[in-house]
Parts: sequence; C-alpha cells; structure tokens
Amino acid sequence: MKTALLLLCVTLASLLALEGLTRLFLDDGMLYELEMWKYAREVKIRDLRPDVGHRHRPNADTRLMGVQVRTNAYGMRSDDIAEKAASGVARIAFVGDSIAMGWGVAEQETFAHQVIAALQASGRKVDGYNLGVGNYNTTQELALFRDTGARLKPDIVVLCYFINDAEPMPKYADNDWLDEHSAAWVVFRYRIDSLFRQFGEAPDWKHYYRALYEPNAEGWKQTRAALGGFAESARKLGAELIVFNIPELRELKPYPFGDVTAKVRQVVEKHHVPFVDLLPSVETLDPASLWVTVPDPHPNGKADTAFARAMVPDITAILDKLCREQGKGCRN
Repeated sequence: MKTALLLLCVTLASLLALEGLTRLFLDDGMLYELEMWKYAREVKIRDLRPDVGHRHRPNADTRLMGVQVRTNAYGMRSDDIAEKAASGVARIAFVGDSIAMGWGVAEQETFAHQVIAALQASGRKVDGYNLGVGNYNTTQELALFRDTGARLKPDIVVLCYFINDAEPMPKYADNDWLDEHSAAWVVFRYRIDSLFRQFGEAPDWKHYYRALYEPNAEGWKQTRAALGGFAESARKLGAELIVFNIPELRELKPYPFGDVTAKVRQVVEKHHVPFVDLLPSVETLDPASLWVTVPDPHPNGKADTAFARAMVPDITAILDKLCREQGKGCRN
C-alpha cells in the first residue's frame, strides 16, 4: 500500500514538474501548437449549429504568436463598426479562415486592414470588417457570413479561398481535462501526431490537400455548394462578390496545386463571379520568407502586404462600378 501511494505521489509530482517545465521553457509565445491551444481557449467559442461549429467570442483580447488578437462586439478581428455604413460609403467584407483572420500577423498588417487603409488613403469612401475565423471551411464561412456578416450590409464581399477550405465539416468531441488544462499534454500529442505523419501511414501535406479534391470527396461537394451559396447571398444583398485564391506557401515555383486552383476557378466562374489567383504576387519570392515561423507556413506580414497590393486593383474596379451606379465608394 505504501509503495503504491509513493508511486502515485512520484508520478503526480513528475507530471506537475513536466507541466511547469513546459510552460516555463517551451511556452515562449511562438510555439504553434500551444498558441493554437490558447486560441481555442481564449478566442474561440462553441456554436452548436452544425454548419458553424465554432466562432470567435465577442470582445476577446489576448496575445497569440507574439501579436495582439482582439475581437469587436461581433467577434470580428476589426475595429468596432456601425450596423449601417455612412452615406456614400462602400462597405467591404473580408471572409475566410485563419489566413483572412491574420494568424500570427498584427491586425494592421492583415491584408484586410491593408486593403481598406490603402483605399481610404487614395481618397475612396470605404469601410469594412474582417470575418475570418481560424479552422473554418467554406461551408462555415458561408454560415457565419449569413448569420453575422450579411446584417452589416456589405457592398463588396471578398471571399479569401485557401486550398484546405475544402475540408469536410469538423467533428467536435468533448475535450477531456488534459485537453483543456495541460500544455504538456498538448505538446506531447502534437509531437506524436507529427511523428505519425512523418513515419506512419498519415498522408503528407501534398497528398492530404490533393485528396480533398477527389470527385467524390465530401468536403469538396460541400465547398462547391457553399461557393454557389456565396454567389446567391451576394445577389440577394445586392453586393458584388469576388474570390481571391490564396496560394499554399511551402512551394511556389513550380506551384504543385495549379490543377486544384483551376478546379476552384471553374466552380466560381460558373456562378459568374470573378476569381483572382494571388500566386503571381508571391511566386518569385523565397517561400520561407513569407511564413509566420519556419514550422508554421501561414502568411506573415510580408506575404499579406504582397496580397493586399494585388487585391487593390480588382477591388478598385468594383468600386468604380459602385460609384457610377450607386454613388458609393467614390473619391472624396
């Protein structure tokens, strides 16, 4: 009995020590798996609707990957915004996943913020908001836009498409105590998963992405329907929809997913919606120079600046049309 009790005490002490060491030495504010864990705990909240799953909590404020992440009363990573735009102002909604949200990028460096700031600096009467949420697919993006984004009556909807947006709806299992409270467990589980992907049967990132676009893949079916849903929602709002394709930044020239981009383009253009591939804006750059960190190839501020510069001309053309037809988005 004493031996078992001693063993239990030693085990608990060792686990507590491991937790403390993880938080003291590994949690430097830039470790991807721990920052995603904090994001899930401090910014995301569960939404039980099956086509949403999770969303941002309103008025969150924390630091993730070394930058401040705050949300407004609508749960958007944007300044507070009035429910109705001022007279003559064209409102721009940016919709997407963690890339649109700006994972690892300061709010002022996100391409959503940079595009709006550039248009305002050129004298355009515009405002806007960023509806990007991490770990979203296109179905979730559409559901959140219809629930929250549409009520703010955007004149232009900028859908930011990334290759993993064709993932099927995620499953939300109830987290156990370790998932909720242990940084050491999060790191351990992530590293085991990484080893399994490297040496086990899990597909590498190229095979994983390509498998999403098999003809009968469930996520791709849902995504095709959601892209059509965005076109329909924009028409009902009287808004202009444009889709920008964000390239996967691990390999750029030659780009390994040109055929996937062509598939997405075909679906988007079938709905008479403009599709712009942003690969040319970064393909001559060193891929690693565009990542948040070496193990985390989310676009960094440099990449977002390149994307923003490429977005501005196409959005300006839409503003010219709105100015002629509705008197919105004109120059001051």
